[in-house]
Amino acid sequence: MTTETARAASGARLLGDDVQHLVVWYHVLRTQRADSTITELAVEASQAGNVDDLTLRRTAGPDEYWQVKASVDATSPLTEVWLFERPKGRPSLLQRLYASWVTLRPRHAQLPKVVLATTKAIDPTDMVLGARATTDAHIVETLRQGTGPLAVARRRWADHLAVDEAELLEFLECLEIRHALSEKEWREKVQDAAAGARVRADNDGAAVGVQQVRDWVKAPRQIFTPAQLTGIIDGLKLRITAGRPLFVAQALERNPRGETAVYSVDWTDLFEGDDPRERRAFTDPVAARERIAADLAIARRRLRATGISDFEVDGPMRLPLWFAIGAHFCSTAGFTVSAQARDGIWLSSVAPSGQRDLQIYLPDHEPTDPRGRPWAVSVSFATDILEDVEEYLSEMHPNAYHIRARLPTPGRAALAGLSHAQAVIFQLRDELRALRQRLRPSELHLFMAMPGACALLLGHAWDRMPATWTYWDMGEPGRYVPALQVRN
Repeated sequence: MTTETARAASGARLLGDDVQHLVVWYHVLRTQRADSTITELAVEASQAGNVDDLTLRRTAGPDEYWQVKASVDATSPLTEVWLFERPKGRPSLLQRLYASWVTLRPRHAQLPKVVLATTKAIDPTDMVLGARATTDAHIVETLRQGTGPLAVARRRWADHLAVDEAELLEFLECLEIRHALSEKEWREKVQDAAAGARVRADNDGAAVGVQQVRDWVKAPRQIFTPAQLTGIIDGLKLRITAGRPLFVAQALERNPRGETAVYSVDWTDLFEGDDPRERRAFTDPVAARERIAADLAIARRRLRATGISDFEVDGPMRLPLWFAIGAHFCSTAGFTVSAQARDGIWLSSVAPSGQRDLQIYLPDHEPTDPRGRPWAVSVSFATDILEDVEEYLSEMHPNAYHIRARLPTPGRAALAGLSHAQAVIFQLRDELRALRQRLRPSELHLFMAMPGACALLLGHAWDRMPATWTYWDMGEPGRYVPALQVRN
């Protein structure tokens, strides 16, 4: 008895259609995220050659033209031979992709991107493709830098396309191969994208979306804007209104929740070190601060444009970033923020309790007039940082007027909960505001020891305060590094 491993032709065709429809629906859902840069989406686009399964235009970056190929069975991996194969003498897949790119190239100011999406996995023994099997979607660097057998392969690829090597490399710069994602994995990606778009992520919701794509494929070719797709999704009654949208800021390491977020920023490349535990400072502080400020300004504009003013924030990140996000999306800007804490979600709109037990100490016996001098404010909730901050200030800011704020017993249980945290946050802010009226500080240096959710809420309440520098705790006694400056 023999077992058939290959699908029938009709089964292969249905598999290819299913994967193509899932790829399209995934990108439809991506247009609904507040951080999307897609401005137009087309299915079976006209005059796109063999890369018409999906077309994407963006506000930034090149236009994308997708060709989706689902494998018939698991016996033939993605290899150079498969790309070069010429069934019945027809042009190979690589030749068809190149010819489409050549046709499209004159219509774009920026060279268009051609994306081959296939369920096939790269054969790791393939000389050219194997080197990129687990790294990224590009193969151009393998051939560009190749010597010996790879230099021969570069000539072979150029000859196959009947071009010189420079033209080959220019094309490969624009070619991405998204490989080894099965139909099941595309369905999982659709579920993640649906969560970020606040659209039903269950099987029935995905089935409705895929059916809509099928209908588009049958109809005359159309182009959709994100606003039009919003109307279509609402018409399909797939929108979810319950729950809070998610904003993910990735700094120490990447967060899987970024795929399900309505907005996500990735700052992992801004930090020194590879281990998340060691990532405590920027590699290039000036450039990093400019980028974070720009990213947060864009995020605020896009979230506001989509009507999102109440959202949950997630990391992983250290306290200065929690504080900066809270300050950027502050109450006076019309936002409500929240974050997961040890005892549940901490929400900025919750009223403070009457437990205003924050102890605030001003310097004793100051030898000079404190008016107009910079402030240093150390806030000890999770642990007492007084000695560390004093050591740092004595070397770096000896003229700072050090205001010490602490709970009676700093530690893990020092905050009784959200309403207590809100009470001491507002107590600190109000007392500092009153002092500012009298002392008029030039700027403020803020050192924090508290949960991330608390730093978010402190930043959210940090209104009508001096320009404030926050600091990275470098993990050693008395060692801090300036992080971000917040201006209200």
